[in-house]
Amino acid sequence: MIQNKVKTFFQYISYSSLNVVAATIVCFVAFYKLPNNQPFNDFLSLAQLGLTCWAIYILDRLRDNISTSEIITDRHKFHFDHQFILQILLISSVAITAIIALFQPFILNVYGIILLVVVGFYVYFISPKYPFLKELFMPIIYTSAVGGVPFVLNSSISFSSWILALMFFGIVIQNAFSFSYFESEEDQNSENICRKIGQKNTRRVINYVTSLNIFLVIFFFGNQLLYTNLLAFIFAAISILTSLVVANSSKFRNNYRWIIDSLLFLPLIVF
Repeated sequence: MIQNKVKTFFQYISYSSLNVVAATIVCFVAFYKLPNNQPFNDFLSLAQLGLTCWAIYILDRLRDNISTSEIITDRHKFHFDHQFILQILLISSVAITAIIALFQPFILNVYGIILLVVVGFYVYFISPKYPFLKELFMPIIYTSAVGGVPFVLNSSISFSSWILALMFFGIVIQNAFSFSYFESEEDQNSENICRKIGQKNTRRVINYVTSLNIFLVIFFFGNQLLYTNLLAFIFAAISILTSLVVANSSKFRNNYRWIIDSLLFLPLIVF
């Protein structure tokens, strides 16, 4: 009985994307602490990012259910069955985020408005009309929010920080392509990038990103044990582990989402 309740609880966490929101916050703090593991104290931006991220995921799933005649995945079914409460949470998240914006620096609000325009274009144009482009647009939006906000707030950005942002973008690409790969195995008719370019090319992209991140960590971060270097090694490890999960897809078909999303919590090691 208890085991079933725990399983249901974690399913709700996964279906509602709260685990992704938590991982997003971890990665946001990791970038905020650049370049020298500085103390984190910007809890307003953290709350704003977490709420915005959750609102986008909820809106994206609700839009998918509206634009298609059938329920695509268990996650979409969850959003369909609980759409009323999720709509209330969506509105509440947007309202709280708007209130927080009143206390944020002007430059950050300008950056946020630009991101919102891109998100609106993605949700209302790309997602319903070109679903196979979701795996390209979401990494751009996600990386721009997670790494971009700390960069905007920082007075100067080191070259190593830019390299880490590139590595993180590659990780998010891998994340999106991995989900696309597993979803194509579950449903050959799924509309995603894997169906468009094929499973073989999808695996190649994932492995190419791993190779690139390994090269970057060796070439730029292999000589010291500073915070930036340790974070780079963690990013490379995430890439490698993601490639291994996809390479052994038959073993991880039932729990790949939890595993791949959980890898984004690894930066906690260097906090």
